[in-house]
Amino acid sequence: MDAADRLLVVEHERTAPAGLLGLWARRRGLALDTARPAEGDVLPASLPGYAGVVVLGSEQTAFDDTLPWLADELVLVGRAVADGVPVLGICFGGQVLARVLGARVYRLSQPEIGWVRLASQRPGLASGPWLSWHQDGFDRPAGAAELATGGASVQAFAVGPHAGLQFHPEATEPITADWLRATRPPLSPEHAARLSQGWAEAAGRARREAATLFSAWLDGGLAGPATAAWNTQRLRG
Repeated sequence: MDAADRLLVVEHERTAPAGLLGLWARRRGLALDTARPAEGDVLPASLPGYAGVVVLGSEQTAFDDTLPWLADELVLVGRAVADGVPVLGICFGGQVLARVLGARVYRLSQPEIGWVRLASQRPGLASGPWLSWHQDGFDRPAGAAELATGGASVQAFAVGPHAGLQFHPEATEPITADWLRATRPPLSPEHAARLSQGWAEAAGRARREAATLFSAWLDGGLAGPATAAWNTQRLRG
């Protein structure tokens, strides 16, 4: 398979995999090259021919520079941005992309865990509700387009072909169940029940809307302001 038929996926924890992104990619004929930097995988030095880069979620914090693998991940995302290789950052990945683009990443006053309905600014991004599960947030990078509003922080932005999301379009019900089991302190029974009820109501909608969103990202339907000169200036800063 040609590299142009591949996506590089940066996965941080086995409990936070590609999920619905993987299902969509297979249907599009795209193979996933998964790199796990937290497990010692070396991130590629260049991205020749990759159709895009997806950076997934993590329990870690994107402004914690004591993480031994974070510096290399920031370099990888910065290289993709500079080279015009489309980046999709999801939750932690969106925070990494925001940081690379010069925006503030910060701790929320309280975690946002639940289903969030958005006011979308793009046809390719449905209003949801989408699953959100994070304790950190990001500001919209200067010059970026805000793709949707709603929830506790900026939910989605785009700069050129790159998009950062705070919610989890890749999540599935089994992935959510893994997160529920691992969360400490555990969520209240009422909170957990609301999450489960959200999946009962989502049914096939979540899969369809996630596929539409992923396609919109890769096909340019989420594109924000042009970035050639802007990227160079920001990345040097």
